[in-house]
Amino acid sequence: MADIRLEHIEKYFGNVHVVKNLNLHIADGSFTVLVGPSGCGKTTTLRLIAGLESVTSGRIFIGEQDVTALEPKDRNVAMVFQNYALYPHMHVYENIAFGLMARKVSREEIDRRVKRAAALLGIEDLLDRKPKQLSGGQQQRVAIGRAIVRNPNVFLFDEPLSNLDAKLRVEMRTELLKLHRELGATAVYVTHDQEEAMTMGDQIVVMENGVIQQMGPPREIYFHPQNLFVAGFIGSPAMNMLSGRLEQGAFISSHVHLPLDIGGPNRSVVLGVRPEDIHLEGALTAARATPPMTVQIEVVELLGARAIVPFRLGAQSMKAVIDERFLEQVQEGATMRIVFDRERLHLFDAETGVRIE
Repeated sequence: MADIRLEHIEKYFGNVHVVKNLNLHIADGSFTVLVGPSGCGKTTTLRLIAGLESVTSGRIFIGEQDVTALEPKDRNVAMVFQNYALYPHMHVYENIAFGLMARKVSREEIDRRVKRAAALLGIEDLLDRKPKQLSGGQQQRVAIGRAIVRNPNVFLFDEPLSNLDAKLRVEMRTELLKLHRELGATAVYVTHDQEEAMTMGDQIVVMENGVIQQMGPPREIYFHPQNLFVAGFIGSPAMNMLSGRLEQGAFISSHVHLPLDIGGPNRSVVLGVRPEDIHLEGALTAARATPPMTVQIEVVELLGARAIVPFRLGAQSMKAVIDERFLEQVQEGATMRIVFDRERLHLFDAETGVRIE
């Protein structure tokens, strides 16, 4: 396998600047997820690694080899797309073997690789079927099998699960991670689904407008977002944001006054608090709880063992996640007394959007 390095990558489509001075190192054997909204440059970055698009400037290395000018076939990468792109007239065996046959690999080696891939993916009994006889999940396994048999240095996945239903998507996430551990391969995975990114990636790369906003392990991205964009994009429900001022170490807004014990000059700030870090009064120790606030419950969205509770703090709409121990205490249209977990608050400069430590 091999690591991947992108150095000062720029990509224009005409006058549109799609990828901007992108520097990224993807470790050998890692599972790296590129995540961001539509149009952020994540798929273009993947296609640049594959060689399906050419860079405007910068260099791409796979292992020690500079592949910037190489054709896709010479980069030893395998790509799995959102569209399975299976040949409808061929059986599963032939679909998986097609690339090897085109390279004139021996029949014995093709048979060995196809059967190994089929065993890894649990589709040994499907090899004599045609794509129209397969479910969406089975077709995706065939597309992945076609990539596995090539023994590539790098696997590239472009939103491969987006055509599957929610239950099957969750199952396929698990299967892909098990397969990654089995093969020890370097994988780069593109998705717009932040939940998918959090559950699958060793490293997450959050992109917006062609720029890497933050990269790191999932827990670091989640608990220490470096700017307002990352804070708002990662997490479901999204982080609550309160605009106010930092004055003499306290956060002050029209309805909130929170001593934060933070130094520095007075300035306009945004306070972020995740819904799961909002609790009913008494649920946290005094050391962790902010002063209690009375809020108006709008609705209660029951999700079984927990509920999402939209509420109003003055004129500000916010959301809390309340677990099953306290569900009887929240009623639509009633008030509740809440506290924030002061150890899980996030503070950002209002002008730059950058995190304040």
